[in-house]
Amino acid sequence: MCVVFKYAAGKHNVFRVNGTVFQQCIIPPTNEALTSGYDLITLATPGRKWYICGVGKHCEYGMKLFINVLPQSYPSPPPPPSVYPTPSGKVFVVGDDKGWTLNFDYQAWAMGKKFYVGDKLVFRYPKGIHNVFRVDGTSFQQCIIPAAYEALTSVYDVITLQTPGRKWYICGVGKHCQMGLKLFINVLPYPTYVPPPYHGTRKLAPPS
Repeated sequence: MCVVFKYAAGKHNVFRVNGTVFQQCIIPPTNEALTSGYDLITLATPGRKWYICGVGKHCEYGMKLFINVLPQSYPSPPPPPSVYPTPSGKVFVVGDDKGWTLNFDYQAWAMGKKFYVGDKLVFRYPKGIHNVFRVDGTSFQQCIIPAAYEALTSVYDVITLQTPGRKWYICGVGKHCQMGLKLFINVLPYPTYVPPPYHGTRKLAPPS
């Protein structure tokens, strides 16, 4: 940033001075004067700046300028995308073709599968025969059935795994939970992929 002092050459001049000289209108040596009539001064550093005219009593008459130059601030550039967007996730039909039913080992079904945030579980079962409750670890172990209004009963219950951590599901019909109709999984944070740095010159295709 610059300031420009524009005046009739020979009528005025410009001196860059300090605060004391500014207050007392002490005129510096003439060889320090700017006298072009269009004096361009670059504000290269922050801080207080004082300028006076050294012709006659012009300074005493008020022909002087004080400014405070602030450090230049640059807007922070947005961070480069370091992680690829999370896709919509996998869909797991609990029990595969058996669905959500009795006489099936759901822990064996879950073994070896990796569940990530964003994946979906689908509980499929005949209407009125089963339901699904999301419970905590204690309720899972002891088959404590939550309030009926918390049950999922659509026969095609889709649950999106929105947070990482342990998740427990049970059937709340009769003694189905005690008979093994329950599922425990551990949901992992979605794996992030940091792209490698690009090296070399990117070649652009010639215009068509």
